[in-house]
Amino acid sequence: MTDLERKLAETLREQGEEVTPNLDAAWAEQQRRQRRPRRRRAAVWVAPLAAVLVVLTSVLLTTQLQTPSTPSATPGAVLHLPQPQFVPMSELLGLSSAVALTEFAGQTDRWRAWAFPAQRQSTTSQRYLCVAATPADKSFDRTLPEYGTKSPQCVVIAPIGTKAVLAGYVGEAGGPLPPGKAVYLLESTSNDLRLYDARGDLSQGKWIGRVWNSYQLFLADVNPDSPPVRAEVS
Repeated sequence: MTDLERKLAETLREQGEEVTPNLDAAWAEQQRRQRRPRRRRAAVWVAPLAAVLVVLTSVLLTTQLQTPSTPSATPGAVLHLPQPQFVPMSELLGLSSAVALTEFAGQTDRWRAWAFPAQRQSTTSQRYLCVAATPADKSFDRTLPEYGTKSPQCVVIAPIGTKAVLAGYVGEAGGPLPPGKAVYLLESTSNDLRLYDARGDLSQGKWIGRVWNSYQLFLADVNPDSPPVRAEVS
């Protein structure tokens, strides 16, 4: 091969390298272009999903904060008290002095409610908590006129040690204690009375005095339409 032919061959080889594509570089570029749209497509649905998760988390936390906590247990013990009964004053033998509870208005006069322990003259084995209403301007006297036709109302007293609340009477229309008031008899060692109605609303008992056998009397303001059903004594 002559020098002229050799130079011509080298020139053609150099021109061929400039025209022939670099296959490795082309393949790498193609792969890069194919991967790039995938990342963009993933970002299109990942970002909205993250936003939805943030909103749901916020709503869940707000709901938990706004939802009131439910007590783990219902406070107090169920009140199992016998129904009150009308007993004429003439049949009762008082065991101690009466304790004034509250005053209320009748149709024409004012009356005062009293609580006292008693027993029937014919049966001395049974003890009662009785509530009677007499004129407000008079001290308690068995001979005084009484309010309405339901006075006095008497409830059997449970034996000591059997119940937290030994006896109780909830005021009623036409009775010797007006609606919205209730009186309860507790043992001598009791110092506090908390009452709960069916909705769990609290009524705090107020100590008003001691009667026979050191029993203690508590008066409470209660809901006339939702009387106490549970009691907690300490």
